[in-house]
Amino acid sequence: MAALPLNRLWRGLKRPHRLRSIYERMLGTEMEIQVVADGRAQAGAAERAALNETGRLTRILNRFDPESELSRWAGTREEAVPISPDLWAVLRAADEWRGRTGGAFHPGADALGAIWKAAAERDRLPDEAALAEVVTQLREPLWTLHPDGTATRHGALPLGLNALAKGYIVDRAAEAAFRAPSVRAVLVNVGGDLRTLGGNGLTVAVADPFTARDDAPPLARVHVRDGALATSGGAHRGYRIGGAWYSHVLDPRTGRPVTRVPGVTVTAPDCLTADALATALSVLDVSEGLALVEAVPGAAALILTRDGGQHASGRWPR
Repeated sequence: MAALPLNRLWRGLKRPHRLRSIYERMLGTEMEIQVVADGRAQAGAAERAALNETGRLTRILNRFDPESELSRWAGTREEAVPISPDLWAVLRAADEWRGRTGGAFHPGADALGAIWKAAAERDRLPDEAALAEVVTQLREPLWTLHPDGTATRHGALPLGLNALAKGYIVDRAAEAAFRAPSVRAVLVNVGGDLRTLGGNGLTVAVADPFTARDDAPPLARVHVRDGALATSGGAHRGYRIGGAWYSHVLDPRTGRPVTRVPGVTVTAPDCLTADALATALSVLDVSEGLALVEAVPGAAALILTRDGGQHASGRWPR
């Protein structure tokens, strides 16, 4: 048997260093970074790489920052403006998922949320004509991407790229950390949307959407390795109007809150894909949602319906 090079032999014998850090108020929520590396210095370098990439992309994609590239571009009208490759990639992904889902995923759906929020503050159902007007506008493209790397913004509807932007940042942060020297495994988790690379992965508990108890037993468990997981649901967030409760998840095709699917958990090769699917599956009928998941290579989903049903896609572990 050929002898192993000394550096490979030493790496096999050396006990790895494990780093775990929690950062508050990152991307509007909590960010967890875990790194397994050959040593403390290597783990620290990987963590810094993830944080640097998160900071860089936040300055591009944060719609709540008026100085971000997204905010500045979104303020233009009918003008072809050069944009960064990162913003281009997220806008292109939004176009793709809007088309693949027949509009169930839509980057302009925040305009409907604003109407429902104002209605809840007045304790009066939204004006049907106002909803219909926004739904009509959502049928038109909010931007055009040009082959020369420019993009033209159309209309004035707000852009809600949060889900895709967060997934994109999680992916890029995890990949930046994993590229650091002597890193064996990485996990980046932002508000429950996560990406794992290397190592043995981790097992994630699927929470019961019908209870807010932290100690409630999970409905299922799923193992994620070299992939991503995202969740969506409207069981505990929404609008109370006239004593009735309406989910915050709105169907961009109708302007109405969804009622059938209070919880979705998706695994996929990357977090952007998982986030897009989780959003769309909260809106689509169960059969449509399962068909969509089956058409995405490496994706799986568990859809929970309001009647207590659990509907798993073909690749979801039994």
